[in-house]
Amino acid sequence: MKWHILFFALALMVFANERRLPADIVKFIATGSAGEGLLAGNIDPATGEPGTGGIGLTGVTLDTDQQLLHVDLKWGSANGFVDLSADVLKLHLHGPTLSSGTGAFGEVAPLLITLSGSSAFDASRSSGGINADFFIDAADVPAFLDGRMYFNVHLTDTDTGVIRGYLQPVPEPRSLLMLGVMVGLGGLRRRR
Repeated sequence: MKWHILFFALALMVFANERRLPADIVKFIATGSAGEGLLAGNIDPATGEPGTGGIGLTGVTLDTDQQLLHVDLKWGSANGFVDLSADVLKLHLHGPTLSSGTGAFGEVAPLLITLSGSSAFDASRSSGGINADFFIDAADVPAFLDGRMYFNVHLTDTDTGVIRGYLQPVPEPRSLLMLGVMVGLGGLRRRR
């Protein structure tokens, strides 16, 4: 029984230290009804665009203290995806949607940031992407954390986007550890 108390105390210390970090860096995936990535099926109705994209090596993260959004998106065969049917004209971040989490899938929202205005933007249909940082308004942080934002890729001035990915926060490993510890301790208590 004593090791249970020691283990619980250790888990609480890990959780307390997590809260003392100077900045909360939240990681995101881009996903939707058709699956993870920037996909035509993540738009409702699906566009039929054959090209695909997704998140690059440095990911999509939000520093909630500095309101700094890091965006690393890629598309095209040179990046391990399928080539788009044309070069990208515009890349936008939209939000917030009315619904949160997976309920936002298929919803549309106002334009928040034009990402294609960055000098780091590469429009190439076969090897394009962006790896840049953007400041956001502090008032928009809760919408990011609720999964109410999405990336939209446009090939023309008249399309409403051809591939899309809704941003969903990824739980931190320490938070998952804490949840596992709590569930495990609850299970041990019930066995007695």
